[in-house]
Amino acid sequence: MVKFVIEKENLHRIPCIADIPESCDRIVIIIHGLSSSKESENASYMMKYFAEKDMGAIAYDQPGHGLEEAAEESLLLKNCLDSLACVEKYISEKYPDAEICYFGSSFGGYVLGIYLARKLNSGRKAFMRCSAVIFPQMIVGDVHAEPDPEAMKYLDMQGYIDAEVDGQDVRFLKEFLEELKANSMIDIYDETLPDNAELFFVHGEKDPVVPVHTTKAFAEKHGYPIVIIPDEGHSISDSADSPAKVADAAYEFFCKG
Repeated sequence: MVKFVIEKENLHRIPCIADIPESCDRIVIIIHGLSSSKESENASYMMKYFAEKDMGAIAYDQPGHGLEEAAEESLLLKNCLDSLACVEKYISEKYPDAEICYFGSSFGGYVLGIYLARKLNSGRKAFMRCSAVIFPQMIVGDVHAEPDPEAMKYLDMQGYIDAEVDGQDVRFLKEFLEELKANSMIDIYDETLPDNAELFFVHGEKDPVVPVHTTKAFAEKHGYPIVIIPDEGHSISDSADSPAKVADAAYEFFCKG
C-alpha cells in the first residue's frame, strides 16, 4: 500500500492511497462520502478485500475533506468531478491495460452519478453503496422551487450556510448550493441515461440518511439492479458480516462479463 499525491491543473493536490497488485487487470476507484476520507473504515475494508482478490484499488480525499491537501480546496461539485477525473487519468496513464471500475458511497455515489452522466468516464462499471441519488434534494429541498428571499439575502451576505448532515457539521458555499440545484441526479437521469456505464446499487434497508425507497425507486425506474441489506443503516456495517456482503456484491459485479 502506498501513499502519494496527484497535482491538479488548478495546483490543488489530491492525497491518495493505493494498493495495486502486480499485473492486476482491474483497478477500483473508491469515492468516499460527505465528511469522510480516503481512510474511512469502508474504504480501508474494500481496499484490503480487493487486494486479496488480486484487484487494485485507489482511494483519495475529495475536495474539502480529509486532513491533508484536499482540505484546502473548496467543496464544489466541479472540483469533485475534477478530482475524480484526475485520479482516473493517473490510473489510465500508469496502468493502461487495467480496466477501471468505480465504487461510490453516499455523496460519493452522487458525484459518480453526475460524472457518468457527463460521460467523463473511461470505465463502465459503477458500484453505488447507499448512493445519495437525492443529494441536492437533501441539501436544498425542491430544486425547482423559487428560493426563499430572506434565505437568499442571508446567503448572499454570508456566502455560505452551516448544516448538519448525518451528525456531522458541514459548511456549504453558495456556489455549491447553486451547483446542486442545477444538477439533480433524478432529473438528469430522467432525461438521459448514460449509455457508457453499468450501475449496480446496494443499500441498507434502514438507512436514516438516504431513505432506501428513494434509491430503490431510482434503480428500478431505470433498470439498474439493486440489493437491499436487511436491518442495515447508512454504513452497512451494523452486523459483522455486512461489509463482506457489500464487498462480495461489488466483486461479482466488477468481474461479470
